[in-house]
Amino acid sequence: MNPISVVFIGTGAFGVGTLQGLATDPCFHIPLVITGQDKAVGRGLKTAFSPVKEAAIANKLIVQLPLSIGELKQKLIQLNPDYLLVVAYGEIMTKEILDIPTIASVNIHASLLPKYRGASPIQESILHGDSETGITWIKMDSKMDTGDIIAQKSLKISEDDTFETLYKHLSDFAAQNTGEILTKFAKNRASEPQNNQVATYCKKIQKNDGFIDVYKGTALEILRKIRAYTPWPGCSILWNGKRLKITQAVIGEQKISTGMVQVVDGKILAIGTLKGALLPLEVQPESKRKMNIKEFLKGYLAKAGYL
Repeated sequence: MNPISVVFIGTGAFGVGTLQGLATDPCFHIPLVITGQDKAVGRGLKTAFSPVKEAAIANKLIVQLPLSIGELKQKLIQLNPDYLLVVAYGEIMTKEILDIPTIASVNIHASLLPKYRGASPIQESILHGDSETGITWIKMDSKMDTGDIIAQKSLKISEDDTFETLYKHLSDFAAQNTGEILTKFAKNRASEPQNNQVATYCKKIQKNDGFIDVYKGTALEILRKIRAYTPWPGCSILWNGKRLKITQAVIGEQKISTGMVQVVDGKILAIGTLKGALLPLEVQPESKRKMNIKEFLKGYLAKAGYL
């Protein structure tokens, strides 16, 4: 039996494990990897490759960086792949492109669809305090995350999970299961339509979404926000007219009014919310490095003349 031919389309780190898994599996052949444009980063504007391009080069795969998938239409027709596999790419594709593979164009989505269609499903699951999430493999159509479901697998969310840890868990989970799912679907072609009536959506996160308004959230809701939005866009409060980013926190008993900030014994910072107190454990003052709360308060109290 000939290997299953997969054109891999992705840019972000989420798809790297899946690409590596397929590239080293003799049951699959990857004739082409399509990824996003190189970017100039840092003060020296050094050229940076996408994580997928780096992985493709490491696995000696052919890579193309089109401005749009449409540029490669004829190339894809010539390759005549079994699958187009799209993971964290960021472009909605036309029906003309999606119809090229002989089996299907498949997208890997980091939620249990139809829950959390859109750009930020991992953050959304943490914000809502969900106990589980998962990966959904769908046949792509011309809309976002609405295609028929090929397979779904669920994954538990720990109360300690942050965006970074859950992202890694889900990325690894997708990598572990994609080969088996593509192989199975190539044989049975079985899929089920999504229930659009219960679909929920999540937005693209903006930089100012991380601002903490203690008058509009409980300590639990704010803690979830910190877990979901660290490292980007980061969650911050105003402290003496400047942004103070909170990167780790816990919840304490509310002994102060909503909006009140109190320093306890020079070691604890308590922030009153709608319900409960938020107790930062690690912070990052504006234009400075991260530090634990004791170190921050020591510097603050010394500067204020209390030490």
